[in-house]
Amino acid sequence: MFQKTLDVIKRLRVNPVFTYVMLVLLGAVVGIVSLLLGAAVFGVPMFKSYFDTPLVILLNLLPPALLIIIVFFISGRAWIAFSVPSLLTLLLSLIHFFKIQVRGDPFYLSDFAFTREAGSLLSTYSLTMNWKVYLAILVFVGGTVFSVFLLKHKPKRAMFRVIASVAAAAVFATLYLSVYMNAELYDNTYGSDIEGAVRSSAKSYIIRGFVYPFMHTMKESMESLRGDDPDWYNAQDSRRLLEAYESFDIPDDKKVNLIGIMLESYVDISRFGVLDFNIDVYEPFHALQREAVSGMLAVNSFAGGTIDAERLFLTGNMQLTVFNKAPGSFIYYLKNQGYYAEGMHTGDRWFYDRRPVNKLLGFDNYYFLEDFENSRRDDEYFFETVLNMYRSRDTGTPYFNFSLSYQNHAPYDSYATKEPHIISQGGISDESFNILNNYLLGIYDTTLRVEGFIDSFRADPEPVVIVVFGDHMPWLGNNNTVYTELGINLDSGTDDGFYNCYYTPYFIWANDAAKDLLGNDFTGDGGSFSPGFLMGEIFSLCSWEGDGYMRALRELQASIDVFNYTAGRIRADGVLTPELPEELIGIHNEVRGMEIYRRDNFTGY
Repeated sequence: MFQKTLDVIKRLRVNPVFTYVMLVLLGAVVGIVSLLLGAAVFGVPMFKSYFDTPLVILLNLLPPALLIIIVFFISGRAWIAFSVPSLLTLLLSLIHFFKIQVRGDPFYLSDFAFTREAGSLLSTYSLTMNWKVYLAILVFVGGTVFSVFLLKHKPKRAMFRVIASVAAAAVFATLYLSVYMNAELYDNTYGSDIEGAVRSSAKSYIIRGFVYPFMHTMKESMESLRGDDPDWYNAQDSRRLLEAYESFDIPDDKKVNLIGIMLESYVDISRFGVLDFNIDVYEPFHALQREAVSGMLAVNSFAGGTIDAERLFLTGNMQLTVFNKAPGSFIYYLKNQGYYAEGMHTGDRWFYDRRPVNKLLGFDNYYFLEDFENSRRDDEYFFETVLNMYRSRDTGTPYFNFSLSYQNHAPYDSYATKEPHIISQGGISDESFNILNNYLLGIYDTTLRVEGFIDSFRADPEPVVIVVFGDHMPWLGNNNTVYTELGINLDSGTDDGFYNCYYTPYFIWANDAAKDLLGNDFTGDGGSFSPGFLMGEIFSLCSWEGDGYMRALRELQASIDVFNYTAGRIRADGVLTPELPEELIGIHNEVRGMEIYRRDNFTGY
């Protein structure tokens, strides 16, 4: 009996039908594991919901199975055919799984542009290695071993392999173009666990698995990263519209020194009203807000993605794109008005390609940790350095400085915390308490540093205007565990959840010399809006008209003041909505067209 079984196995090992069937089944198993990982924080209930829509299962299982067949015809080896596509599928699924843990948003093809940055950051986090991760490893290793020892059929004729591989690749390409890129099909194909998905781009992705939404969004995500032009865009029309807006110079007697400070992960957690503070770490910040124009920025990123708010502030753009040449930026406008522009970041020059990009943005000089001896990442060093840069400036030249801090960058230790305890632990877990208290210890120090920095300019006889803002909400535990334990709604599909996810504070402060020069007391409610409008707010407070593009932005802001492409929501006439109202499409496209033309055709002022 045993010998007969061995004989059957030997025959099956070289049987072509058995090999093809098993390779397809192995591809299906990989697809199922990918679906498990794709469900991310929504877990098994989300995974089960996929089976309520068989097309979701099919569209997620087909690609790995087809890729395995294609590689089999190319290589002629079953173990290569399984291991290469399955490694690719499972690796991308794991990246998605972990990105959801840390950042709360899905994995897109365009994320490969920031591979180096992501690798550097992920190494600092403790990632949750649950049974799904181990299952993925087991399936990969087991499938590879199975195909090495039990799938021995090799298609011998070279012409057959060429024709078969080309045919299989053609089928794959046809499916991609006609099925996976089909917007109508995508809109109507999803699992049954759809609550909140219409209003949340992250859940809208996850309810379709991983492989299917990843493939569907490949083209769009790369176009967004590159800044590809929308179908309605006409360069000449946009040029004429932009040229119709007159640019104005800053009067010599109204020029003030401008300093912008963007604080890493700085938000006012007290606004949620769920913490019992033993120390009011935000009171100095609140005091500064009361003596400034203050409000909230509706940023585009959560728990990371600093460059979004950073570069939208400097350019006035609605959407972040890769800069391969000098774009239009407000720095160039200021330099054309005689300003000297510099800044510093207590981080590495290579991160987000800041050194070359900041040069393209128009800075005369920009400094990083590598540019100073004995440099540090903490805020004591950061604010001392920025202040020294200001004091070392050419006092005969108006000055612009935009600098970024690093202190308070996640992660925060979950195993222990230090005294003092900023908050009472209440009902949250030890791990969450440690994370939150460690975050707030850093925020307390930052707040006092900001207060001291502002105090340095109070008696300055030179007019100085300073804007301070946070870049994004902080990471507070994998899968947002701290927020969950505190009962803070992070469902960006709801209005409250959206603002909880994306609101960061800003204030615009002026010393007495600037107030006297500009005839403005620089106090009051500045409102809320996207980062691209912040520079315009500063200019308005200074009674500066700015360039033509800024003037067009002001007109747009009167109707649409929030653009969030991460959550897929905008705010039009004060109402958050996933789609532009028809009556506002015209002004949106006009200003967006000017942004694209200015970005692609900038030659200087």
